[in-house]
Amino acid sequence: MSFSLPRFLFGVAVLVALAIYDLNEKGREATRWREYAFLVLCVAIAIIYGILNDQITSRISWEYFYYGKELAPILGPQTPPDPMALSLQALRIGITATWWAGLIIGAAMLIANNRSRIGAQLPYHRLIARLPKIIIITIISAIFFGFAGYHYYLNGISPDFQNLAQANYWRPHRFMAVYGAHLGGYVGGAMSIIYSVSSIVHERRRLVALSSSKN
Repeated sequence: MSFSLPRFLFGVAVLVALAIYDLNEKGREATRWREYAFLVLCVAIAIIYGILNDQITSRISWEYFYYGKELAPILGPQTPPDPMALSLQALRIGITATWWAGLIIGAAMLIANNRSRIGAQLPYHRLIARLPKIIIITIISAIFFGFAGYHYYLNGISPDFQNLAQANYWRPHRFMAVYGAHLGGYVGGAMSIIYSVSSIVHERRRLVALSSSKN
């Protein structure tokens, strides 16, 4: 999914307008503004992760971005490319590649916490408390896959990776380490969805059981 700043700002403006309308209609009982604020927080955290990740990995392997992300037409024929230009393009890619992941994770958490037969919803501070763990899961996954890529354990994914290593093109250890780190980020994001949804459902059921035992 590509990132467009005008469309993103328009989407935020729509959410703000809906939240204000909900507040005016329901007063203290309004909940949408909390949901929207939580989604914006999740997207913001994902974008920060993406920016930091790509700023670091672009310094590990400029080849991954120049050739792998096909930035050669943008950065020009000079290799290695201009560091500032590469950093700016890595910034753009970092935002583009992660904002939607934050939106999906946030939406999955809200759905898991939606009113249902399970019982009362968890307060939003309990959802926010899970976000650091989600970041940790993603970072650990990125490091693990980055290590695997550096040692060529991921070369079986594509013949191109095998050819890269055999020909010793584009500093292949570094190239594959960055590929692995990016792949690990997505795997970590998927694991985070499983963790967050299951933990929310489990906690809600536990609270229901405790309430029932007291009664």
